[in-house]
Amino acid sequence: MRRDTCSSPTLPTKSWSPGTRKGASRSPRRRPLCEGRSGRRPRPPVEKGSPVPREHTVKLIAEAVDRLITVDVSSRGAVQVLYDAAREKLGNRPLTLLAAERLRDVAAPERPVVIATGLPIRGWFSPALAESDGPIGAATLARALVLAFRSLPVLICEEEQVPLLTACVRAAGLIPSTFEQIRSAKESPDALPDRLIPAVVVRGFPADEGKLERATEELLKIQPAALISVERLGANARGIYHYARGEKVRTEAMAKVDPLFAAARSRGILTVCIGDGGNELGMGLIREEVRRHVPYGKTCRCPCGAGLAPEFVPDVLVCATVSNWGAAGVEACLAALGNNANLLHSPDMEMNVIRACTDAGALDGLTGLVGAYVDTLPAKICADIVEILQAILLNASIAAQP
Repeated sequence: MRRDTCSSPTLPTKSWSPGTRKGASRSPRRRPLCEGRSGRRPRPPVEKGSPVPREHTVKLIAEAVDRLITVDVSSRGAVQVLYDAAREKLGNRPLTLLAAERLRDVAAPERPVVIATGLPIRGWFSPALAESDGPIGAATLARALVLAFRSLPVLICEEEQVPLLTACVRAAGLIPSTFEQIRSAKESPDALPDRLIPAVVVRGFPADEGKLERATEELLKIQPAALISVERLGANARGIYHYARGEKVRTEAMAKVDPLFAAARSRGILTVCIGDGGNELGMGLIREEVRRHVPYGKTCRCPCGAGLAPEFVPDVLVCATVSNWGAAGVEACLAALGNNANLLHSPDMEMNVIRACTDAGALDGLTGLVGAYVDTLPAKICADIVEILQAILLNASIAAQP
């Protein structure tokens, strides 16, 4: 007998953050994934006891995810070329799924995962002026890693952008902390190891080349399971960083994470890079395609003349229309692999993190204006992308039933 119930994965109606309501002890009501944002349940109802999606279903989810996050709504003309080239280099598999699988294979409780993000989008004016694409995706992906594996995300950016990135991780429901505080809490006789503390570390990484070697060794000493970049620019063959329009970025303002990623990969540590324009860290995997097809890829507009194509080659490259969407796509695939829809953040949380990022001073990367936009796209569009990702997971859950 069919029942008007749903047993597919569930999501909280809103994100939880410490101190939301004084004295609150209850978790927010959890609604079935089949329940829409309006609270109405679509028909037909789902039988109880839905099976876990099989391997082929997960692949179908990933194919849909990759298609969604590469829709060229910005009409820049590059994303499909970049995506196709990366996919061919990586075995013709969905890129978000490949990233999720590799992260799943190396992640472990309390083991650090370094996530690099941030860009001084108007660095000649102030290194503190970050763009909204990058920090948002880094924060929500950090959340997914905490919930999926109890990882310890370590987010790095320019020193001047630490307050902004801290605001983003708070809006994603995480607790900014330090290595010292985490170590002290772990050693406390009152510690309750089974209680989740969604702690993350947010710290600056040096722009001064004289400090890079020490900073790199300090981070590698904590034995990270993986290094991830979300919308981090990558240096070209001459060590120069470029904007998408071919101009030189004020190098003195850039946190130079390229040597960190190169050192990590040389030691067998997983490196995953997420980008959208061809000038981001990790695009070295498809350097020749960037040089051929991306404006200023071969010849830039700065005196170096070497083009904006970066050098570093990662283990996995995820190409998306907006880098934040690429991070959300990886979350969706982690959710599919773990049969846990909560690993993908909600549309409401997307709006909250965008708002926090903007309130902290982030600019739209293309217009330079402060506002609830990411690469000229309104916050609502970004939240809608997350909602469609939820729908992909839901529909796969329904379709997988006998």
